[in-house]
Amino acid sequence: MDRFTAMKIFVRIIQLGSFTAVAADMGMTQSAISKKIAALESSLGATLLTRSNRQVLLTEVGTNYYEHCVAILNALDEAEAQTKDYQLTPKGNLKINVPVAFGRLHISPYLPQFMQTYPDIRLELTSLDRKVDVIGEGFDLVIRIGHLADSSLVARKLGQSPRVMVASPAYLASHEKLSNLDELKQHNCLIYSNLATVNIWHFRHQGKEKSVQVKGTMQSNSSDAIRECVLAGLGIAVLPNWLIQADLDAGSLVTIMPDHVATEFPINAVYPQNPYIPLKVRCFVNFMKDVYSHNPVMNTDMS
Repeated sequence: MDRFTAMKIFVRIIQLGSFTAVAADMGMTQSAISKKIAALESSLGATLLTRSNRQVLLTEVGTNYYEHCVAILNALDEAEAQTKDYQLTPKGNLKINVPVAFGRLHISPYLPQFMQTYPDIRLELTSLDRKVDVIGEGFDLVIRIGHLADSSLVARKLGQSPRVMVASPAYLASHEKLSNLDELKQHNCLIYSNLATVNIWHFRHQGKEKSVQVKGTMQSNSSDAIRECVLAGLGIAVLPNWLIQADLDAGSLVTIMPDHVATEFPINAVYPQNPYIPLKVRCFVNFMKDVYSHNPVMNTDMS
């Protein structure tokens, strides 16, 4: 038996005063209404209604049950109304995690506009370069650069992260010019440690995949730290354009062997699988995707 439907029928009988009126109101036959009430009374082991002179009256236990039914159904209606409202108006807590450097440069500057656009969203932002447990740590959404390995999560592509091999003019002036990848083994390579293959750099050259194992005096999970050391002339690194484009434009860093294209990574919004993605999550994803669509460094075909 559908308990909530039976409760609604029971309440409507009291409100409208007859089985006939309820049958017409709910598009059911009078016999179907009677069967629903009989089944409800049977499941409760109590008589809820009596009929007298074409009137429907509540028994004492029926009166008590009616009051509870009204409260329950009102609470259900309120819950449904609030749920629909949440789907129409983005609101509530939005817990997000972003990589440190990327968040500093390409998330934080746009947060004031996002929060002004969606004033009912309460944002909780953390910046971490380590891998987080999206579900276990209660994040609504994380921004990650790279391919998604966890099949229990959904990745929505926001943009692309091209990378280049770079060094400072000072470093290049004091070292022999590179003519092939194998010569990297003779150079001090500064290594970003958050990649799957930490000390192996991957490139594409003339349609072929190439890789080289490198080593150096520094390894870090902070792309900011790697950048600072490269700027200081300490070595060679492969870094994302979104981090160093201004340095390249200013001439503080120089691209090495530009015909060897380092592996690009997608910039993804990652969130738990759910048939009903919260509106607050969809709004943030769409907002950032629109922002990046106007950034020539990250704007690629994201179909």
